[in-house]
Amino acid sequence: MSTAAGVMNRDRALVAAQFALLAVILAGGRRGRGRPRSVRAAGSVLDAGGLGLLVWSGRTLGRNLTPLPTPVAGSTLVQRGPYRFVRHPIYTALLVLAGGWSVARGGWTSAAGTLLLAGLLRHKAGIEDAALAARHPEHAAYRARTGAFLPRIGRR
Repeated sequence: MSTAAGVMNRDRALVAAQFALLAVILAGGRRGRGRPRSVRAAGSVLDAGGLGLLVWSGRTLGRNLTPLPTPVAGSTLVQRGPYRFVRHPIYTALLVLAGGWSVARGGWTSAAGTLLLAGLLRHKAGIEDAALAARHPEHAAYRARTGAFLPRIGRR
């Protein structure tokens, strides 16, 4: 995308698709009917972990926080908090939350929505990484040592 308007339209479309998939995931649950209590509890544990990571990540980003893949003007490259371990912990948190919901509530629609969300967030992360690399020369080294959604073990 070469124009600022085109980039903004792309960014907004990605965020709209993300929220649409989250709505599908939430609506697709079967209220846990027929699920063993232990399975529902496991899903709830995932949800609690995802929510905690989401809050921690958002607070760490501070004024850099945006739902769009294009960084805010004047942004800094955050490498502390959960960003020490992964480049996109908010996306990781959303996937953990969606996975926890799917496990606890059941339903193929929620599970399929979670898989589609993973693909969308991977695409969005690629756009975000490219934009961050263009603004912050230190992003290349950060990317080399830090996984996108999961920590890179033994590469520090």
